[in-house]
Parts: sequence; C-alpha cells; structure tokens
Amino acid sequence: MNRRDFLRSCVEWSAVGLAARATVAEPDRDRVREAAERGVERYRKGDFVIRVRGAQGSAPAGVPVNVWLQRHDFRFGNLFRPRHYDNDRYRERFLELFNFVELLEFNWGQYEPDEGRPLLASRRNFIDGWCAEHGLTRFYGHMLVWTRQYGQYPRTGLPLWLFRYDKEKQYELLRNRIQREVRDYRDVDIVWDVVNEPVHVRPWGQWDKPNHYAAPLADVVPYVSDALRWARNGHPEATLLVNEYGIFLPGKWRDRLVQLLEQLRVRDVAPDCLGLQAHEPYKGQYWYAPEELWTTYELFGRRLGFPLYVTEFWYVSSDLPIRGRYRSGQWTPDRQAEAIEEFYRISFGHPSVRAIVYFGMSDADVVRPGLGLFDRHFRPKPAWHRLKDLLTVRWTTRCAGRTDAEGNYRFRGFFGRYRVRVGEGRHAREWHADFLPNGPTQVTLTWG
Repeated sequence: MNRRDFLRSCVEWSAVGLAARATVAEPDRDRVREAAERGVERYRKGDFVIRVRGAQGSAPAGVPVNVWLQRHDFRFGNLFRPRHYDNDRYRERFLELFNFVELLEFNWGQYEPDEGRPLLASRRNFIDGWCAEHGLTRFYGHMLVWTRQYGQYPRTGLPLWLFRYDKEKQYELLRNRIQREVRDYRDVDIVWDVVNEPVHVRPWGQWDKPNHYAAPLADVVPYVSDALRWARNGHPEATLLVNEYGIFLPGKWRDRLVQLLEQLRVRDVAPDCLGLQAHEPYKGQYWYAPEELWTTYELFGRRLGFPLYVTEFWYVSSDLPIRGRYRSGQWTPDRQAEAIEEFYRISFGHPSVRAIVYFGMSDADVVRPGLGLFDRHFRPKPAWHRLKDLLTVRWTTRCAGRTDAEGNYRFRGFFGRYRVRVGEGRHAREWHADFLPNGPTQVTLTWG
C-alpha cells in the first residue's frame, strides 16, 4: 500500500470508528457472526487431491485412502516461559491444543541479566530439543525492545547494567542486542516482536518519564524506525512485528497506532505484521462484541493491509463485573468459556488474522487472577473443554474414501499438515502432505 492509499484508508477508518461507537442492532451483529462462519469455510479450507500412482505410473481405482489433519496452518498458540520448559504437565496440555509457541522473557532484562551472557543456550535447547521432537516449528519472540522497567534483578524489563553507560552507548548496545538476537535465531521460523507497546510506553532513552507515558509521536518514531531497520539488517528474511494493546476500541490509542504506522510507512520501515493484544481494557473483564472485533480486523487487516497476530488474549473467570455494552453481569467459568469460544470464532473467520495466542494456562501461573484455562490445581475449566472441542473436533478434517477411476481421491479440508494412509492391511503406506494457502492443492503418492 502506497502513502496515498494509506492516508485515504485512515480517513475512511475515521468513519468506521464513529460507526463503531453507535449502538449496533442485533441483525447487524448477526451478520458479523455469519460473515465469520463463511470466512472459516472460504479462507481456512481448500479443495485437495491425493493422486495415487503405481510404480509404473498406473492410476489404480478403488484404493482406500484415509486423511487426518495433524496441524493447522493457522497458528493457535499459548506461552512458554523458561520455567515451563521441563514441566511435563504443562507440555502435555500444550500439545493437546496448540501449535504455536510464544517464547516469553526475551525482554532484555530477563534475557541478558548479566552483561555479555544472554540466556541463549536454554532457549535453543528447548527449541531444538522438545519442540522439534513434537513438531513445534513456529515461534513468537516476545520482545526485543520494551522501555518499561519493573521488578527486581534479575527479573527486570531492562537490564540494570545498561544504566552504567551514557545514552549514546545505551543506544549502540540496543542496536547490537537486536541484531544479535535475530541472527542467533535466523534458522528458526520466528515472528519477532521488535517493539512492544510503543504508543503507550515512554520512548527509548527518556528514563525520567514514567513507564506509561504517551510521548509525542515525533519522539516515538525515530527509535521504532531504527529498531525495525536494525532487525531487518540483522536478518533480512525475518518476520517483524510491532505489538500494541488498547486498540480494539475506537479512541486515542487506536488513533496513535494508525498514525505511527503511517509514519513508519513513509520512512519505508513498516513492520511485516501487527501484534494485537486483546486483554484491554479492564485486563480481561471487557467482553468484546463481535462487531468490535470485526471492525478492528477490517481496519488494520483489510484497509491498512497488515497480517494480524492476536498476541495476548484472555478473559477472566473470576467473580468480577463484565465490562462493555455487549454483555452484563458477573464473570464466571461458564461465561469465560462462552466468551473465549466467541472470540475464536470471530477471529478465525477473518482472513487477516494469522494467529491467536491465549496468554496463560493455569491460574497458578498467570499474570492476572482467573484468566487461565485450568484452575490452580491444573484441573480443566469449561473454557478448556470448549476450546478443545472447537480446535480438535469442529475445526478439523478426518475423512476416508477410495480413489476414483483416474486414481484420485478428492476432499475438502482445513489448510495444514496431513497424515495420509493409502491402502489397507499389509499393503498400507503412510505419508505426510502439506496443503497450505497459495500452495499446491494436490500431491502425488507412489503406492504399490
């Protein structure tokens, strides 16, 4: 998208924002739900062909074929912190539902608490070991730049040793840190959160300001531009993302993000995609209406042209008031389950959304009380059962049949990696086949 088109989209977006503030009639809300259902069928599935051929090129008819979806192309994720790497219960539950790993504690203070000693080995052992063994090959690195400071050593947002240096040296060290990380993981399929929350937190170097300081964008754009440019120079093929919260509803934060993206595009350093944090406002208490989600995806996805990653999503199950105009009452485990299912249905149905990361597993180990899919004793909540039914029953493909007169077996299924079995008994053989968006829709298997 060129600058003129981008600016026109911003003007069009303002009308969308005004419309979103109005009360939405139920028929319009139903149309959003229906659009999402159609979107699942249109954008998440395809028509595929298994071509069975004999060793001499024959096309045998009537051969049994079974296909099972093993991994969605869409990225359904959850987080891993280093303390989870050897937690068998955590790992087993993750594998039941998720195929996308959000790697936390990449913020500088936790990744390099001691100068010159980044915690590379433990991350690589996890990625190259357990993840690789279980087919987890796609990751989200959270995050390279975040100017918020918190906690006590070594669990700090920024490394304390950084402040022994003057600001010029700090900026040089930041550049080196960004380029080192993208190079160290250049062989990994990783989406990098290059700058986290730039429209909410203080700009780099303004350490006299509070953590949450909405500076003029003229102070924000330079360091965000440099960070993206440094990451691109460090690994030209890397996927780069800017991550932000508070933008699912019209208001100043959404306005600031749109303006920041426009200025980044003018400088030709815009990110490859956007990270949308979905826990604000009210830290998981706000129940988004379907049209609020859809309007956000239309703006940043279709109008502004960014692939979208929902990077931090949760709803609470605690006895707290439900916020927003869509639903009322108190949060409960059952209402959490209903809200989570609805969020996934709407988001999965929009073509611009590439990933949804639920931000936590057990209530014993989460950033906000009650947001987990399991209670403090790792017993499943209703939300876990709803999500498991959605991802492994409703949104999966399992089918069987026989090759036609031309030796082909045709089926419609979700994009992703499949296990394919041809034949039966001692004559059966198995393969893996990838059917991906914009990829081949047929595969030829030699059997017999």
